[in-house]
Amino acid sequence: MGKFYESIPPEIIPWLLKQEVFWVATAPLSAEAHVNVSPKGVRDSFHVISTTRVWYQDLTGSGVETISHLRENGRVTLMFNAFDGPPRIVRLFGTGTVHEFGTPEYDALITPETRRPGSRAAIVIDVHKVGTSCGYAVPYYEFKGHRQVLLDYFASREAADQSDPAAHANKGLKAYWEEKNSRSIDGIPGLAYAPTVERMPQYRKEMKPAGNAENGEARENDVKVHGNGSAKANGGVLVKTARLDGQRVYEWAVAFSFGLAAAAVYVQLRQLAHIQL
Repeated sequence: MGKFYESIPPEIIPWLLKQEVFWVATAPLSAEAHVNVSPKGVRDSFHVISTTRVWYQDLTGSGVETISHLRENGRVTLMFNAFDGPPRIVRLFGTGTVHEFGTPEYDALITPETRRPGSRAAIVIDVHKVGTSCGYAVPYYEFKGHRQVLLDYFASREAADQSDPAAHANKGLKAYWEEKNSRSIDGIPGLAYAPTVERMPQYRKEMKPAGNAENGEARENDVKVHGNGSAKANGGVLVKTARLDGQRVYEWAVAFSFGLAAAAVYVQLRQLAHIQL
């Protein structure tokens, strides 16, 4: 049934990266304050640095509970579970660090090409315990796609910051951060640096949306392990995520078909030349 590890078993990492949703749980120190559980469901937001360190791109929401709790005490648990295939639940217990938008640590993890609209922080978790359990009671669910509403909404907020010099005072993303993300519901400080950054958040219009199962988009996870085939505790596992959309598959299929046809014609011509000789 349940098992515990001091680090993430390497064979579990590809499974973690394939999950379309995971949960983040944090709590303040006060017994009267509120425990928080947040679902995270934008594709490619979760990343593995090593078997003891992971991170995810934190998008703007109407609250800031996770960031506030981490600033206060650092305690955090990430939970993943299978909705199809063999049942499984995995919990990553650790200590979280918040790197807000505009900091060097944020920029090192999230490039303009990979940043999502409304991205406000990179949350890095140092994992000190991993728990696996059966998940026998978790029901089956069919994944149909990711919602685009949040990304579209905060893309418009970022566009307002870019186009209107006074947007920061009313309808821009920074104004939203100041109004909604400065403190938790218990009054614990939240975002402190991001709203003050001089450069404006900017969503790259040419970036593809998060994608879903309905548009033919698939994902391939390539887990590389350094050294002798076993994962190292610090930076031993590098994970690269690539995408393969339906259009590219179609182009490859057409090119392959033309190649086969050309080869068949070549063989027939060779045979005909041999008969004539």
